[in-house]
Amino acid sequence: MKINVEFDITPEEARRVLGLPDLEPMQQRILAEVEGKMMQYLHVIDPETIIKQWVPMGIQGSLQGFEKLQDFLWSAASTVRGGKRKADTKEETK
Repeated sequence: MKINVEFDITPEEARRVLGLPDLEPMQQRILAEVEGKMMQYLHVIDPETIIKQWVPMGIQGSLQGFEKLQDFLWSAASTVRGGKRKADTKEETK
């Protein structure tokens, strides 16, 4: 014997039926605080500072360093999709 029971209720109604606490006011306060801090830092931090934080110190400021970063990102993306690296395709065309 198989019995199926279907409830047509919203997530909020399900939360109330199960007796779970309403966390939406707390979530809204946290999101507002995070948004405020992000906006504050957006005006304080310049793009150069962000790049310095993202890019390792050894490859900053030079064209060769940028090419190394580009090759690294290309290699990572190719590995994820199972393709060939940019350097490999250059060697094949020679």
